[in-house]
Amino acid sequence: MEYKTQTRQVIMDYMVENPDRIFKASDIAKNLPSISLSTIYRNLSRLEKAGLVQIVGAEENKELQYRYTGPGRCQAKMHMVCKICGKFFHLDGPALKMLLLSVQRIKGFELDQQQSVLLGRCAECSIATKKPQPRRRMRHG
Repeated sequence: MEYKTQTRQVIMDYMVENPDRIFKASDIAKNLPSISLSTIYRNLSRLEKAGLVQIVGAEENKELQYRYTGPGRCQAKMHMVCKICGKFFHLDGPALKMLLLSVQRIKGFELDQQQSVLLGRCAECSIATKKPQPRRRMRHG
């Protein structure tokens, strides 16, 4: 068992207080200015190895994103993550069952639900990013 530092606990507390978000190390650094970015990266790496944090993916600028997956959190559920606002949502119930069965039909492949994340845009961000279509002018004549 690795020694638990006060800094690591502060980072964990921040993530636990924001359970339905994904984080970049730079986001955490902005909210916890007393902790250096390199210290945050080092601690996120250790927390990921301990199974308390999951790497969700990377943004276009290649900065990794993380989510808290502490003990008993979100077991037997998959997640959908909005790449724009960072919110994540549970995928469970009939929708998850249908997805798992569909994927299993592909050469017997079984998804690791705890490690699987679907990336996309939430409804609010989808609406906000849609541009209104210009009206076509009718020709008379």
